[in-house]
Amino acid sequence: MKRTLKTVLKFAVILLVAGIAIYFFKFKPVQAETAPVGKGDLAKTVFGTGTLEAKIRVSISPQNTGLLEKLYADQGDTVKAGQLLAVMSSADIRQQLKVAEAEMAVTRAGLTRIDAEIASVKASLEYARSAFQRSERLLKSHADSQSNFDKNREAFLVAAAALDQANKKKMEMEVSLTRHQAQIDYYKSKLAETELRAPFNALVVRRNREPGAIVNPGVSIMDIVDTAEIWASVWVDETEIAALKPGQKAQVIFRSLPGKPFSGKVVRMSRETDRETREFRVDVAPEKLPENWTLGQRVEVYIQTDVLKQRIFVPTPLIRWKENKPCILVAVNGKIAERPLKIGIQTGEKTEIVSGLSETDRVILNPQEHLSHLGRKLKK
Repeated sequence: MKRTLKTVLKFAVILLVAGIAIYFFKFKPVQAETAPVGKGDLAKTVFGTGTLEAKIRVSISPQNTGLLEKLYADQGDTVKAGQLLAVMSSADIRQQLKVAEAEMAVTRAGLTRIDAEIASVKASLEYARSAFQRSERLLKSHADSQSNFDKNREAFLVAAAALDQANKKKMEMEVSLTRHQAQIDYYKSKLAETELRAPFNALVVRRNREPGAIVNPGVSIMDIVDTAEIWASVWVDETEIAALKPGQKAQVIFRSLPGKPFSGKVVRMSRETDRETREFRVDVAPEKLPENWTLGQRVEVYIQTDVLKQRIFVPTPLIRWKENKPCILVAVNGKIAERPLKIGIQTGEKTEIVSGLSETDRVILNPQEHLSHLGRKLKK
């Protein structure tokens, strides 16, 4: 009898524990956060991923092979148009310039002397001409001898020849002066080529050589980019070609700042689609950049192509897929229920609901935590 009573008691305890467990796991009301269904304007967007790129990128390199003497900028530096970036060795050019300038000075001094000589010869020529003309008149009236006439005539011809010779010498020196000036201009231009300057306001993104290196033409000393035109260059599926055009608004999201979108606009579209991925490139210009950014960093872009007025929507993460069909957890008559959906566009973190929800419905937040609570009552 006692044994039977103990067995009955044990069985009763087991039933009680099982009942309590069933109540807690199947029937006890659960605490779940809910939120109302949203309604408002939805921006229809096209999504693309890509990288941050510079429209204008220039390599600073010398025009002639030489020794890199000094650098005045490093990667990460912001430089102004015309700012000195690097200097190549110029000792040979400076020496040649000095020689050309010295030769120029000698030629100028020679020109000064020849001008004085020409002035003297002109004076002598005028005197000889006057004497010759007087002797010529006197000879006609037999007031002067033939020998004196011949002497004055010869002196006049000699003076004229001397002036002609002096003028030719001056012309040669002027040609020499022009040649020396051309040499000076040439060496000055070569000297200027040894000073490498920024062609525009820019950011130095890479420094490729150090002072003391021998650098050939076309070899980059440093790379600079025009910070006025930094674009998000993204790939978009070819099915979206008809919906896109330059000037459309866009949101640029940097993976380093996922919660902070930057406004921008479409500035350029490629006219060639990749034949393997079936995507084409779209360039979007952000209105501003993050404080810290790098070329080549990954970005995500949402390009606004249309605005749908007053549409019902829910946060995209609340939608779950069951047998490839969308559904959502909702509060119905105080209980957790699952409801199938027909969805429309997705824009950012919002998904349009075409059917399956009304404005009065409340959706269950954190649905993954409540998948096992279907049919359970909600705590009030």
